[in-house]
Amino acid sequence: MRSNILAAVLTTTTLALSLAACGGEEPQPQPPPPPPPPPPTASAPAPVDTTPPPPPPKPALAELIPPALNGFGAAFNAHDAAKLASFATEDVTAIDYGQGETHGRAEYQSMFTKLFGMFPDIKSAPTRVFVKGNTVVLEIAWTATMSVPVMGMKATNKPVGGLRAHVVFFNDDGLIKEEHEYADQGGIVAQMSGNKAAPPVPALPTNPPEMHIAGGDPGNDKLDDWARAGDEVMSKHDVNAILALYADDGDYWINFGGPAMKGKKALGAGLQGWLKAFPDQTWASKPTDAWGLEGFAIIEHQMSGTQKGALGPIHATNKPVMNWHFLDILQPNKDGKVLHGWGYGNTFEMMAQTGALHKPGDAAAKPAPKAQAKGGSLAPTPAPAPAPAPKK
Repeated sequence: MRSNILAAVLTTTTLALSLAACGGEEPQPQPPPPPPPPPPTASAPAPVDTTPPPPPPKPALAELIPPALNGFGAAFNAHDAAKLASFATEDVTAIDYGQGETHGRAEYQSMFTKLFGMFPDIKSAPTRVFVKGNTVVLEIAWTATMSVPVMGMKATNKPVGGLRAHVVFFNDDGLIKEEHEYADQGGIVAQMSGNKAAPPVPALPTNPPEMHIAGGDPGNDKLDDWARAGDEVMSKHDVNAILALYADDGDYWINFGGPAMKGKKALGAGLQGWLKAFPDQTWASKPTDAWGLEGFAIIEHQMSGTQKGALGPIHATNKPVMNWHFLDILQPNKDGKVLHGWGYGNTFEMMAQTGALHKPGDAAAKPAPKAQAKGGSLAPTPAPAPAPAPKK
């Protein structure tokens, strides 16, 4: 029995040693746990766009011109020279054919200041307005009183005035960049000097002007070409060929002529006198100086020639005349013949070149003559009312 107990003790001891050898060792240290994630932070604000917003779209020129014309007219009748100059570019050029030129906004303003000093009650109003692209052609009536001395002549307190035409070129911002003016100074001098043959002073219209605005009619460009073609015919000095340009009942008026010449007979007589005065005349224009719009053709052109015959009361001088500027507004009929024509020029531009122009008050000067061009009498009258535009 003692041996059994001893065996049991040995067995137990062996088992204990065996267990100690197998599992009694200390466990290996575990790696430390990963650090906890950082607490969430507020997201950074999105970057602010500092790009300035695009400017509003520029108004179309067609939207800028009407208020400019209205503002200009109001400023003129208010005698506000500074306001008038604000409608022009800094480098504006204004050419009054036969009178002179102004360059720059300061001279432009000064021109109006002098005019308002010369005629303190001057007023004007447009009678017709033609608009094509950036070009505006205006026919204007103006009136005033000669209440102060003008051009060496004493004040007479007599009414003066006339009809004139302006071609105005706008830039894309709706400002005047160039202006061409057509007005006969001979008639104004005749009015101021009391000449009985002086033209009548027109009445200012009270109604809005007749408006003609070019649309997208492709026939407008054909009218440009049609107007320029007349220069070639005029330069050939053939009365019958020129008359062929007119309708049988056509008429033509010019600001330094008399009543409109109506019909082939009156037109032929006027042309005969004109060609005798300038038998070698030539006409020219630039391709950009003609505008066709809605049944009308408008052209700026120049005549050069030698004054070999009398022009109304102005005696022949045999002196050359270069680039005498004219503006013609023509309305064809459905057959492409001139139905109505309106012309503008300045006799002083021609007379200054021939030596026939004298300063008012000059002892050697005769009363200011009224020249006659392309026929007709010498006192201008209002242009005939235009007929409806011809059907296309």
